[in-house]
Amino acid sequence: MSDSSTPHRLTDLPTWQLSRVAARSHQVLHERLRTEGVTGYEFRVLAVVADLGPVSQTELGRAAELDRRDVAVTVRDLESRGMVERAPDPAHRQRKLVSLTALGEHTLAELEQVIAAVQREVFGALDDAEMSTLLGYLSRLGG
Repeated sequence: MSDSSTPHRLTDLPTWQLSRVAARSHQVLHERLRTEGVTGYEFRVLAVVADLGPVSQTELGRAAELDRRDVAVTVRDLESRGMVERAPDPAHRQRKLVSLTALGEHTLAELEQVIAAVQREVFGALDDAEMSTLLGYLSRLGG
């Protein structure tokens, strides 16, 4: 991954290497998602709603690590395309719960295959044990 012309003062820095890998993975991921007609935010929202079930936009934003405005715009876009729906929360009349539609579930299943292919492309140089170790390290560092 390191270019031989990159000075070792940079290549010896974990932050340098992590930034390079992050930039590459971001580029590959967003290119593949764009090909599928979705954004990274849309994938995140679909994934969180699938995991949490009907969820308020506030909880959705927290779990997807998106701000309120981005959640609102993304949910509205997904709703207009028939992938999610909002319904009143029976426990809190003024709050709406976001849930996946059948189209949203189908789209997420297809996107998960795309995401798996991205993982293989970006991390293909690692075997399963190395990948598990890396994921453990990244989880610890990410807080």
